Amino acid sequence: MSVRAVCFILMVTMAADRAASEIHDYMILRLLYLNTSCGTLSLERIEVTPPLSRFKATCKNVSAFPDGLTVLCTDPDDDRECRVETPEKTFDHLDLLRR
Repeated sequence: MSVRAVCFILMVTMAADRAASEIHDYMILRLLYLNTSCGTLSLERIEVTPPLSRFKATCKNVSAFPDGLTVLCTDPDDDRECRVETPEKTFDHLDLLRR
């Protein structure tokens, strides 16, 4: 096999790996489990323009996330670039009633 053929095969393989990279649901579930008090009931992918990925989660903890939460991922190759967009609801006025 010639050097050109080997280089061509490597380039095709790298291009296929690049095209197949995406953020998987289990990565988002792990992010929500470790970083929020959501208690995920369901997770769905919302269509956006590539390379962005957006997910919508329905939460068991409706006190903190009554409408669920959204996660935005800016890099399809790295799940560390995913951020929770929805802030957790806090009810500070309830703490004032305790005093």
